[in-house]
Amino acid sequence: MIKLLVYTDGKPAAVGALRFAVELKKRLAAELAVITVRSGTHATEEPPPVGIDIPLANRQSLPRGLQILVAATDVLADEGLLDPQTQINIRDVSNGHLFICKTPSGERIPFCESFGHFIETLNREVDQHGYNLLVISPPIRTGLRRLVTGDTTRKLALDLHTSVLVVRGGDPDSRFVVCVDGSPSARRQFPLLKFLLRAIRNQVDLVWVKKPDDGVETARAANECLQHARNWLENCDKNGRLHLLEGDNPAELIIEAAGDSAIIVMGASLRHDVYRRMLGSLPMQVLSQTESSVLLVKLPPEANSDFFKDPFTC
Repeated sequence: MIKLLVYTDGKPAAVGALRFAVELKKRLAAELAVITVRSGTHATEEPPPVGIDIPLANRQSLPRGLQILVAATDVLADEGLLDPQTQINIRDVSNGHLFICKTPSGERIPFCESFGHFIETLNREVDQHGYNLLVISPPIRTGLRRLVTGDTTRKLALDLHTSVLVVRGGDPDSRFVVCVDGSPSARRQFPLLKFLLRAIRNQVDLVWVKKPDDGVETARAANECLQHARNWLENCDKNGRLHLLEGDNPAELIIEAAGDSAIIVMGASLRHDVYRRMLGSLPMQVLSQTESSVLLVKLPPEANSDFFKDPFTC
């Protein structure tokens, strides 16, 4: 079973991530948890009452982080995943607080407020609970704002320990644009896509951007990967199109092909870490510019070996 972690900071964009995560959970019968991360420590604010039922009519008396999580329960209730919550029971946990809500079927959904460094805190949760995908809606930051506040999306692309879905334009019913070039980075997308396939209801477009300096071996690997992926989609009765593009700016061509309401799927770069941080990889270039959502797959390289050798399954 796939495990989803969705991040909320209480801002309007976070509602999109919550709704997207809820729909994925429904379609995949996935596990779901909600988290908000706050800087500092919870010792700097008045502690909430722990171990008792707290009426949500008094939600404004809760610390800010817990108010954010309570607002997330409202979104999940609007999406039909939860019944409207009238009270919560808060627990103390390491580095924060936790409360549990139950779906009408009795499934438990944890809501966690955690204090600490943003990426380190998310990675601690990922490592402890084995989440396969983080769903999040960070803002696109450019120019001076990026220099002053930092680029959350870039940090997630570089340092998060699991795959990440950056929610912008598009929703689960949008078309998926899968970037395939035959590289190890591209091939590593497919184990996760295998899990996600039954959640995809629109077409799946396979995109390869051939650069003018690509050699014969690069073209051969890309064509082999494209054919393998296309056969898989056809066997699974998924509509899809093949886009063979050519140019010396792959990021620009991918963004143009996707438009502003697709889900772009890319494998995390396997380039040397210094290269990625100084010059950026293709996924990071796309993430910094596109208005579409982006699914960056960060499974370990060995995860795709059997998948490409064995017959494709749905």
